[in-house]
Amino acid sequence: MIKEKTQVSINYDHEVNTLIKGVPKRVYLLLHGYLLDGEFMINKFKDYLPSDSLIIAPNAPFPVPVKKKEFYIPKYAWYFFDSTLKKYYIGLEPAKAFIKSILVKFNPGNLPITVIGYSQGGYLAPKIAELEFPIEKVIGIACTFRNKNFEYNPKVSYHQIHGIDDIIVDPANSQEEFSELKKLGNIGEYHLLESTTHKIDENILVKLKTILPV
Repeated sequence: MIKEKTQVSINYDHEVNTLIKGVPKRVYLLLHGYLLDGEFMINKFKDYLPSDSLIIAPNAPFPVPVKKKEFYIPKYAWYFFDSTLKKYYIGLEPAKAFIKSILVKFNPGNLPITVIGYSQGGYLAPKIAELEFPIEKVIGIACTFRNKNFEYNPKVSYHQIHGIDDIIVDPANSQEEFSELKKLGNIGEYHLLESTTHKIDENILVKLKTILPV
């Protein structure tokens, strides 16, 4: 038996959640965490985003069945990484191409974009800044910006919000990676919050508001 790798293109109906607040002046692209979805992100963030926003919160491209009692529901993943073997079975490039197609369709006016990624979506967020769109800010929540996985864009400011009590994503490692961005000239800041874990709480949402574009 011979195993060969080849790229495939599969078309299927996929949900993209959007919300328009007022007359949009800016797009907020929300990238959810592993086994979550775009609706979760809109419900968490909508009241903390400006009143002139177009919010785009897609479900990640890869469905993952999650069992609920006697049936399954679809949740989603942006990529497939084995943390034990330190191996990507599906890397970040497919999700990047997926987001590109969404922005072309849902932001035809080419409004400025702020990317907000949570957990797994936060790992992906700086990769989106490689795209040729007017991306102003990338904000990662409870994640690590792994510098080897993306190309730094000097036109973008990168920010992170992390809970000091996060036991899912190590804040010390996250801070160390972020310090490398500062060496490259990044003007964004790293915010380490007391009494905050991996979950999105009021501390995170209030801090987020201070980082958002005016």
